Amino acid sequence: MPISFDRAADFYDNTRTLAPEVSERLTAEILRLGRATPNTTFFEPGIGTGRIALPIVERGFAYTGVDVSEAMMDKLRQKLEGKAHRLRLINADATALPLEDNSFDVAIAPHILHLIADWQTAMDELRRVLKPSGVFIYFHHPTNKTASRDAIGRQWREILLGYGYDSGFTGGVTEDVLDRLQEQGATLETVVVADLSRESTVDSLMRAYRDRIYSNMWRVPDDIYPRALADLEAWAAQEFPDPNQPIASQDNISLTAAYHWAG
Repeated sequence: MPISFDRAADFYDNTRTLAPEVSERLTAEILRLGRATPNTTFFEPGIGTGRIALPIVERGFAYTGVDVSEAMMDKLRQKLEGKAHRLRLINADATALPLEDNSFDVAIAPHILHLIADWQTAMDELRRVLKPSGVFIYFHHPTNKTASRDAIGRQWREILLGYGYDSGFTGGVTEDVLDRLQEQGATLETVVVADLSRESTVDSLMRAYRDRIYSNMWRVPDDIYPRALADLEAWAAQEFPDPNQPIASQDNISLTAAYHWAG
């Protein structure tokens, strides 16, 4: 079953916000990589609340998005109330798009393929709906299935393994996706848009586990989660006695544009 973000609709934007200058840079890079003209049409699976789409839609481009979560798309609809736009939203699964072949100039996959177990079919669908001259823009995810951004995340994975649960990604991450694009003859251009490395406090990082705000936490079985969380709390209290201690978290926004993929 696809992962629905219904449960995250009310807090998603607060936990995934991009700084305005980063959002501006990201939008400019998408338009450059997509070789956008006023007539360019965009498509995005897993459009959610429009974190990536909204700045492009507000520039007047025609944009189609699909998502399995109506609650997430409702948040995007609210942001556009009273505004003229060319956004079309469809409730659909990325592995079975109700769209015609060769429909779009640019397809964007921002941090979704790692959530889809059958990510190869999702890529086939993206390729199908792209025009032969179209551009596919992929947002990188950690380059292996076990990557964690900080020390607490690494310990969490070890604790879950102790309960017999592997918290690695279920879908395709960067190494998978880029290999497949190259195997299928695409010409690739990769850019790093922004460095998002930052320091967060132990307490703020732990709060994410307590509130279970990320999708990889939702998949952990309910009979395991409370016990694993108690183990993590005990470990963090011993390892970091000061809850305000900063912990470095490493991340960036990297994009790869695939040309000549659908042609």
